[in-house]
Amino acid sequence: MEEALELARAKDTKERMAGVERLYQILEASRKSLTSSEVTSLVDSCIDLLKDNNFRVSQGALQSLASAAVLSGEHFKLHYNALLPAVVDRLGDGKQPVRDAARRLLLTLMEVSFSISVSL
Repeated sequence: MEEALELARAKDTKERMAGVERLYQILEASRKSLTSSEVTSLVDSCIDLLKDNNFRVSQGALQSLASAAVLSGEHFKLHYNALLPAVVDRLGDGKQPVRDAARRLLLTLMEVSFSISVSL
């Protein structure tokens, strides 16, 4: 996952797109929970990617965050205050796929939060 995050931080747009695509693939294929430090690294990187001028990079970051939230919901709760404003900003994006991905992430975060609360 760290290699994909490094690629997603590249200056070149094509490399960033490849990085978020790879990150999403890794998270979708994973069945194990992410560690707290992995979640922190992922959230920090993706918050920056959400501001990217290329809508596919932003969309990929939102999709990656949704996949990671399902894997490690408990660790994500620590990052809600930083993550939610950035995701809500994407609800006003000019591209429909980004708005849809932001909406799906918010729904996923609510579902994960509810399931964590119920299990406690």
